[in-house]
Order: sequence, then structure tokens, then C-alpha cells
Amino acid sequence: MTAPSVAASPTARVRSDRRPPGLLSLSLMGIPLTALSLPLVVMIPEHYATVLGLPLAVIGVIFTSVRVFDIVVDPLLGAAMDRTRSRWGRYRPWLIFGAPALMLAVYLLFMAQPGVGPLYLLATLTAAFLGWSILSLAQLALASGLATSYDERSRVYAWLQFASLLGILTVMGFPILLSKLGETGLEPTRLMGWIIILLMAPAVALAAWRVPEAAAVTQRHIVGLKDYLAVVGRKAVFRIAAIDLLFGLGFGTASAMLVFFITAAKGLDRSAVGVVLIAQVVTAMITVPAVAWLARRLDKHFVLGISGVLAAVVSVVFVFLPDGNLLAASLGMMGWGLSFGAFNLLPRAMMADAGDELRLDSGSDQTGVLYALLISSWKLGGALAVGLSFAALALVGYKPALMATNTPEAISGLEMVFAGPSAVLFLLGAWLAFTYPLTRDKHAAIRAALDARDARAAQEGAPL
Repeated sequence: MTAPSVAASPTARVRSDRRPPGLLSLSLMGIPLTALSLPLVVMIPEHYATVLGLPLAVIGVIFTSVRVFDIVVDPLLGAAMDRTRSRWGRYRPWLIFGAPALMLAVYLLFMAQPGVGPLYLLATLTAAFLGWSILSLAQLALASGLATSYDERSRVYAWLQFASLLGILTVMGFPILLSKLGETGLEPTRLMGWIIILLMAPAVALAAWRVPEAAAVTQRHIVGLKDYLAVVGRKAVFRIAAIDLLFGLGFGTASAMLVFFITAAKGLDRSAVGVVLIAQVVTAMITVPAVAWLARRLDKHFVLGISGVLAAVVSVVFVFLPDGNLLAASLGMMGWGLSFGAFNLLPRAMMADAGDELRLDSGSDQTGVLYALLISSWKLGGALAVGLSFAALALVGYKPALMATNTPEAISGLEMVFAGPSAVLFLLGAWLAFTYPLTRDKHAAIRAALDARDARAAQEGAPL
């Protein structure tokens, strides 16, 4: 285990207390992006099956195919962004042109009329996922340039994570608010589509206008699979992606079984699922500032490792909390919420540090590729989670169908596969985090060398 380094100097701490220009504008993009990500996988499949009448099997094949395509295309998008050169910068053009395309895709996907077929769903879903990836990649890449120091980056990505959690809370609270308001004249999926579109336009426009971007430098680009694998195979980069995948799988497998666990194992009504999820998200929002604070006083990887151990403990304890008790179930989810923010915030900040190491060693700034890898690892975890979870449920004899009768042994099996795999995955991720090689002190030396080299190049008028 790598011991945490001492905190930053007072001078660095004072500097990090000032919010970088454009950070608030960039963070606000996370609200519509996250508000879109949940309906894409929760509301849209059900809407196209029950309202528009497409066969469930066809919908499943389309969603699986699009997700595989989405994971494959992310590195290509990242490489394209790194190659972009314009008077607007590298990433801003992708915001300017990507947002209208995504808004159109959302409109077509969410406002579809009865009579549309599988090809319509395939085309609009592909466009929506592609647009979401473009804007998410551009947001993360722009964020990496807002700060260069180890501690400032923790703060930058804490802002982004808080806004993303606010987006989750918005989309989860939407059905509750809708029921309180009564009849709106719009079908819920259509109304959600309009809300996303109306949030997206000003958020992206504000980011494109207000967020500064450093001038691109002359550099060597990734030109093939060999170059890409060389970047992925770097020790720090691979370790971050593996941690992200393990934590994504850990939460993904538990989330895929959450409805069954809450209703069958804990004996609560289905409506309790929304309540406990909101408890988790609110807890994560509250703890994000604390995670950023700890990361500025300890090494980021050390805080991430502690979060993994905590999540593993909560996974096991959750099973033994009292049944039929909504408060107890909410406390279990709040325990997970303590780690959820760290799992999203810290790997993104750590990847920016790994990008500095890559640029020092190779002279190549591959920010887009690095964040594409990170997004792909989390998506891969989510894609694998459902299949693995349902295979595990079948293995222990649990029947998820409505009105199905499950034996006590099947319920015990459900509890075992709900807690066990997640706990193991969290512990594996924690071990990788504790042994992560790029510490605060090493990054400080890397940053000093980069700054000195950039200063010399600026004086000589040479490429950086």
C-alpha cells in the first residue's frame, strides 16, 4: 500500500480555493447529460415496448448492439478530438455541433409516434448515445485543462460530479413531482424529453461561451491500434481503467438486482426502491465536497481505496439489516452513497494526472483518448453487469417473474449474489487503488518538469 503524502503547501491550498474560470458553466452540462443517461436505459426500453409496441426481444438486441457500438466508437471519438484544430480550440467545436445533433436525436427518440419500427429505434438510439458520448468526452477533456495541479483537479472534478448527481436526482424526482402536479397533457416520456432538450441548450451554450481552453500544441498523434494499446498499457492509465471497471461492475451488479433485493429479500414495496435510491444520491451529493477535501490532504488513490473498502463492508452489512424496514434499507443505500461520489470523481481527476505523465514521457497530449478509455471502462462495467447478475440469479434458483414463488433457499441465494460479487469487486478495486503508482509527490515532479519544458519552448518559439 502506498502511504498518503502530506498535504499541499499553504500557497497551493490558497490557489486551489479559487474556482477556475468556467468551472461552474462546465459543471452545469452534467445536469442534462445525466438526466438523459438514465431514461435512455430505464424509460425508453419500456416506452417502446408498452406504448409503441415493439417486441421485447427486438428492443433487447437493438440496445445491446448500440451499447457495443458505443463502447467501440468512444476511443475513435477521443482520438478525433485530440486531432481537432480550430480557432475555437480542440473540444469547443464538438460542443457547438454535438449539442444540436443530440437534441434532435432526443426529440426523435422521445417523441416517436405509434407505428415506428426497429430501424427507427436503432437509428435514433445510436444518434442519442453517440451525441451523449461526444458531449461527455468534451466536458471531461475541457475539465482537465481547467487545472494543472494535483489538488486543483480534485476540486474541478468534484464540481462536475456534484452536478451529475444533481442530474440523477432531477430525473429520479421527476415522476414524484409529476404525480404531485397532476395531469400535464403530455405522456411522461415525452415530457422528460422536452425537459432534457430545454436543459441541454442553455447548459452547452454557456459552456461553449465561458469555458477557456488552452491552445493546442504540435504533437504526435495516435495513428493505429499499436499506438492506442501503448497508451492503454501504461501502468497508471491501465490501473485507473481497471479500477473504474471493477467499481462500475460492483455497483452495476448490485443495481441490476436492487429491485429484487428490496422487494423479495427485504420485504418492502416496489415504491421503496425509488426512496432508497434517492437516499443514496443525496448522500453522495453531500459527501462529494468531503471527498474532494480528503483528496487534497491525502493522495487521491488512497482515498479511493478507502472508499472501495467501505463499499465492500456496506455490501455485506446491507444483507443483515432488518427486513421490512424502509429506514434500515435507506441507511444501507446511504452507506453506498458515501463511496459512490468518490468512485466517479477520483478516477477522472487521476486520469488527468496520468495524462501529464504521458505528455512528459512522449510529448503527446492524448486527453481525449484517455477520457474515452475511462468512459468505455464504466460503460463496459454497466453492460456486463446485467448479464452477469441475471446469470447468477438463475444459478441460485431465484425466479424474478411477477407472482413467482421463491423458496427460502432462493431468497438466501439472492442475498448472496447481491452482496458477495459486489464486495469482492470493490475489494479488488481498492487493492488496485492502494497500490497505484502515481502519487502526489511524483505528480509534483512531473508537473514541474512539464512547466519547465513548456517555458523553454515558449521562449524559443518551438513546439511544446
